[in-house]
Amino acid sequence: MPIKHSVLTTAVALAALSGALVATQAQAGESVSPSAVSPTVSPEPEKVFHTTDGLQSCPKGRFCTETWDEPKKSWKIHVFWKCGTYKLYDWEKVGAYINNQDGAYAKVLNADKKLVWPEIPPNNKKGWGNWTDAYYIRPC
Repeated sequence: MPIKHSVLTTAVALAALSGALVATQAQAGESVSPSAVSPTVSPEPEKVFHTTDGLQSCPKGRFCTETWDEPKKSWKIHVFWKCGTYKLYDWEKVGAYINNQDGAYAKVLNADKKLVWPEIPPNNKKGWGNWTDAYYIRPC
C-alpha cells in the first residue's frame, strides 16, 4: 500500500512543518493566535456591535457588557434586554458592564451557575470584572 503510506507521510510532514512555522513566528515575536475565537452568547442578545472605544453607555432598561474580541482587535458590546439565562462562549480577561435596568439586579454566573461576582445593581455605573470564570449572564 505505497499510496496510503505516502499520503500519511505527507500529512505528518505537513503537520510538523506547520508546528515549526508557528514556533518560528512566536520566537520572532510575531503575534500568533491560531486558536483565538470571537466571544459569543446564546441565545443572541438584543444587540451586538464592535467598538475601539469600549463600553461608554447603556440604553435605559438594558444590561450591557464589554469583552475583548481578539480576532477583530476591538471591544465586543452585548446589549441584553430580555430576561433569561444567556450562555457565554470564549469570554476571557477583563471587561466591563453597565446595568441600566429599572430595578433588576444582573447576575454573572460560573459553570455551576453560582455567582462569579456580587449581583450588579441597576445604578447605570460602569464596573469591571474578569470574564474568564463567567459562563452565564442573567440580566434580570
